Amino acid sequence: MNIAPISDAGGAIVSGIDLRRDLAPQDATAIRNAFLEYGVVVIREQDLNTEDQIRFCNAMGGTATRGKPADQRADDADSAYDGAVHVVTNLTEDGKPLGSFGDGEVWFHHDGSFKEIPYAATVLYGMAVTSTGGETVFANMYMAYDRLSEVTKKRIDGLDGLNVYDYASTGRVDLEQDISNINHWVHPLVIRHPDTGRRALYVSPLITARIEGLSKTESDTLLEELFRYQEDDEIIFEHKWKAGDLVMMDNRSITHARRDFPAGEPRMLRRTMVEGVSIGP
Repeated sequence: MNIAPISDAGGAIVSGIDLRRDLAPQDATAIRNAFLEYGVVVIREQDLNTEDQIRFCNAMGGTATRGKPADQRADDADSAYDGAVHVVTNLTEDGKPLGSFGDGEVWFHHDGSFKEIPYAATVLYGMAVTSTGGETVFANMYMAYDRLSEVTKKRIDGLDGLNVYDYASTGRVDLEQDISNINHWVHPLVIRHPDTGRRALYVSPLITARIEGLSKTESDTLLEELFRYQEDDEIIFEHKWKAGDLVMMDNRSITHARRDFPAGEPRMLRRTMVEGVSIGP
């Protein structure tokens, strides 16, 4: 097995391994260590069924089952795996979506930041990809935090953000509405990664809707300052998908986004999650 960094901002390609087979303990440890060091690992040229992908998640710390929220799209969860598997796709059947996040771009976000216990990792497997576009773009949130001014670091120390996500929405949730039935949770704006101990900025333009304890104007202004990380090319890297790619991203130290792609071309990724633990400042 070989591990090669992708960029100065993060990411690593793991080669010389077949995930259809049980991982040897030393290989599982090496992949997990690369994941913690680089934030994203890419394993290409795989031919995986659902059981293979779940077995990989189990080797990385345990497969998360996310259930099916009442407001979630009808086809989003795979009932055969108790909500552990779902499909990210623009394909439909009889006019109904076969999965979620169909067409177009998706803003930067941490998966599961609207939950009390966020997912440790998202694992995506490429089943069908478009000829152009559709890249997954990553931002290193350790670096995003490190690049803040000392004044801003002191200002946000101890502050919490309200993270809200509505499966039916493609943008930030309007807080003028009742959010009691929409997925939401409060987390620190800066977390200490439970495995590495490093501090990371934990905000995203898609899901962080408000800073607790501030006026709307103060909150909006400070969030816009924090969201500028997505404009910093030096902390950003991307993955251009090929069928057979498996990508695992750290949902504590990385945010990710999706670039637009041709709406008429099929795109399908199988998504599973690795179980997380509590995060904190």
